[in-house]
Amino acid sequence: MVGAQPTWAQGSNGPKSAADENVQAQQIMRLQDAPVTRSKSPAIAAADAAIRLSQYRRAFAILEAAANSGDAEAQYLLSSFYQSGLGVGQDDALAFKWMKAAAEKGHAKAQFSLAKMYLSARGVAFNLALAQSWLRKAESKGDKRSSKLLADIAARPPAPPNSENSFGEPKISRSSASEAATRNGLAAISDAAWRGDDKAMHQLVSSGTNIAARDEDGNTPLVLASAAGKLAALDILISAGADIDSRNNAGETALMLAAAGGHTDIVNRLLEKGADISAISGTGSSALIMAVRGCHEEAARSLLNGNADPNVALGDGQTALMLAVGECSERMTGLLLTDRTKIDATDAKGRTVLWLAANRGNAAVIESLLNKGASQRIADSESVTPLLKALQNGHADAAQLLLERGAEVDRRTNNGNTPLMMAAKSGLSSIVGDLLKRHADTNIRNAQGYTALMLAAQEGHAEIVKSLLDGGANPRLMNKKRETAADIAARIDRATPESIAKLLK
Repeated sequence: MVGAQPTWAQGSNGPKSAADENVQAQQIMRLQDAPVTRSKSPAIAAADAAIRLSQYRRAFAILEAAANSGDAEAQYLLSSFYQSGLGVGQDDALAFKWMKAAAEKGHAKAQFSLAKMYLSARGVAFNLALAQSWLRKAESKGDKRSSKLLADIAARPPAPPNSENSFGEPKISRSSASEAATRNGLAAISDAAWRGDDKAMHQLVSSGTNIAARDEDGNTPLVLASAAGKLAALDILISAGADIDSRNNAGETALMLAAAGGHTDIVNRLLEKGADISAISGTGSSALIMAVRGCHEEAARSLLNGNADPNVALGDGQTALMLAVGECSERMTGLLLTDRTKIDATDAKGRTVLWLAANRGNAAVIESLLNKGASQRIADSESVTPLLKALQNGHADAAQLLLERGAEVDRRTNNGNTPLMMAAKSGLSSIVGDLLKRHADTNIRNAQGYTALMLAAQEGHAEIVKSLLDGGANPRLMNKKRETAADIAARIDRATPESIAKLLK
């Protein structure tokens, strides 16, 4: 069975020879040096050096510390250590945990590897829909392996693990539809449903085979047919009286998994037959949320037309619209902006959809949200408003639109930062000018005593320093270190004497 791990991580989990460890270590180093990897952080460089010296436990300890601090590359590599057992006891569950953490931070290689873990059921239950979702995310970042695997899956969907097929995934022998009811622990009817073998399905149903048989993850044949997008197999099972709302061990229904896979024809058939559109999985997902996670617009459209609730929220408070703003196209966002959508709903961190759009600098989505009445006054748990977030990330167009639509110009974060400070620090000279015209206070100090002028000087933005001075900024104010803007400019040594130093004399 081929899993998410590279070839060096496969095989026995027993004691390793020095040669085995050396091969595995070289493979880990190659992962670090792959072209798509960014320049190495100090932690990754230190781990790399330790590996080269065969100090695998030290390398593991370095990566573990960096992974716990949120370093995605370290999380990805730490997963490979757990998969291989190099420098630590082999542990597929922890390998999955860290691979997922890296993938959730947008690490393309981790997203590809996580998908393969779902396909091979290594450290996690088999889940084709989630595997495809992660592959699409990696593909969007240019990962060619993900594109190829997605195409392979589309041509020949893998079966839940029990025996081996060309994907390294288990499959059931189907030399005859009249074979024994089960093979290798999986019901023959489940295999036929997953593969879409209509002839075998008809024969098995006609012979009285149990259509409610479940695999080890609790999936019925109808759930498997839906997840694999096999409409004819689904129709056979529906005609035979199969329960369309049965749930697997994760609480997922056929409708949810069809939506997750973007199988709009399956979604439509299940809705036509009265599938429960309001069902929620064990992780809090609805069918609509699963469709949005995969950015499947047509499946989402069908669900919304079927009166799916757009306000169902996950455990962290994220709604389908929030997920769409973070991952999908503007079309998907527009689709979810229904009259029933609670546009100012907040997640566990107090972030609204408008805040998330501002975070990405998506001016078109921001305008749509404002036209629907989204509030700019709602700040996150750090008191960061959408305007402040747009400025913090240097999104000038988004910030300009928010200002034009009534954003508060002197709203402060928990650390005391104002929009003028954020714009000055980010080098957004046009926004600084606009804020000054709107009478933003130039001499407010944040929790560290910094003014907008000090921040502009610190970043070397001469044009902004001049604008702030012309706007009434006081160059004699000091921060908590008793530094003036001139002191900061001299300490940073980022600007030329002709630009900032002269202005601040």
